Amino acid sequence: MALTRKIHRILRILALALLALAMYDGYGWWQTERFNKAIGNGSILEVNEAMPAEGLFAQAYLRAQKGEREHAIALYKQVEAMPDAALAQTAKLNRANLYLIRAMELHGTDNQNLGLPLAELAKVTYRAVLRVSPSDWDAKYNLERALRLMPDPDDSDDTELPPPQQSERAPTTMRGFTLGLP
Repeated sequence: MALTRKIHRILRILALALLALAMYDGYGWWQTERFNKAIGNGSILEVNEAMPAEGLFAQAYLRAQKGEREHAIALYKQVEAMPDAALAQTAKLNRANLYLIRAMELHGTDNQNLGLPLAELAKVTYRAVLRVSPSDWDAKYNLERALRLMPDPDDSDDTELPPPQQSERAPTTMRGFTLGLP
């Protein structure tokens, strides 16, 4: 008799634990569905509460699509600081793309000099992406585009400079001798 009461009590506790777990899981599902709907209809831009990295990424992407690049760059930087490494890499690539797009828009205009720092930022960011993921073809391609827009300065000169005109020439002090070879 006492044994069945203990079993019933344990079963009730397990049922309550399962119910609590289901409610917690249901809340997570509801939260995810709410974010997905907000992303789908574009209202994610008005959500001001703390959200996961995916929500910030969606906000940044939609801001960039609307032309609000500075706000999108700030949001991408927030995503990069979060622990999801894959999403952080994608955010870094998208941030570099925004820099490059703006630099290309300014190239060939009167404000061309304003685009040079943006092209440099794009190159630095693409190289940071490639350090982590060397096989990222999007980053490689866009880095090449940025390099065509603004090539890196060439540090090595292929032409050899002539010696200075007033330089001293050291005479050799070693006497010539043969080893007996012809």
